[in-house]
Amino acid sequence: TQCSVFSLLALETIVMAGIHSIMFWKKMFSETLRGARVLVTGASTGIGEQMAYHYARFGAQLVITARREKVLQQVVEKCLSLGAQKALYIAGDMATESDPDKVVEFTLEKLGGLDYLVLNHIGPTPFSVWKGDIEHTRWLMKVM
Repeated sequence: TQCSVFSLLALETIVMAGIHSIMFWKKMFSETLRGARVLVTGASTGIGEQMAYHYARFGAQLVITARREKVLQQVVEKCLSLGAQKALYIAGDMATESDPDKVVEFTLEKLGGLDYLVLNHIGPTPFSVWKGDIEHTRWLMKVM
C-alpha cells in the first residue's frame, strides 16, 4: 500500500510536469507567432490548409497560395475566424516559372516582410529512388 501511494505521487508529479511543460511551450509559441508574417504554399487542402489554420490560431499574419482561388477564399475566411491578424490569398501555380516570384512579391508587399515560409507545394516527380537529379530538386524547391 505504501508502494502504491508513492507510485501515485510519482505519477501525479509526472503528469503535472507534463501539463506545465505543455502550457509553457504553448505560451512561448503563441507569443512568438502572434503577428508573425507567414507564407503557406499548397494551402487549399490537406496539410497546407491545416498549417494555415495552425498559424491563424496563434494570431499570425498569413498569405496562402494554391491554384484554386475559390477554395483559397474559404480558407482565408476560416483563418480570420480562428484569429489570424490578417489573412490574404493569391492564386498561383508554384510549378510555373513566374508564379513563385509573383507570390513572394505579393507577400512582401502586403505583409511588409516574411518571417516563416511553409513550402507545401509539389511538382511532378516520379515515385522512385532519388537518382541525384539536383536540378529537378532545385526546381521543386524554387520559391525565390
